[in-house]
Amino acid sequence: MLKLFFTPLAAADLDGVLDYIAEHRPQTAKKVVQKIWERCEKICSFPEMGQVRPEFPGNYRSTTVQRWVLFYRVVEDRIEIHRVLDSARDIDSLLGS
Repeated sequence: MLKLFFTPLAAADLDGVLDYIAEHRPQTAKKVVQKIWERCEKICSFPEMGQVRPEFPGNYRSTTVQRWVLFYRVVEDRIEIHRVLDSARDIDSLLGS
């Protein structure tokens, strides 16, 4: 199993997800973040499970958890979670496409 690493941007994104949902539904926020963590752990076991994203520079893959899109890549012996973005956002501009 590969190691899990969050970039500073991804860590900030995850904090933002928690804060955003917790404003109105604190219990739901915890559940969503837990589901995101579970998906990240699954990616470590099955790194090729995500969709290849050739439209973005950097050899990204992505997978979704509810409305959140996790962008990651395999870097040597680890999974690097690069961003955790709301699917309603302008993902093209955030990932430099």
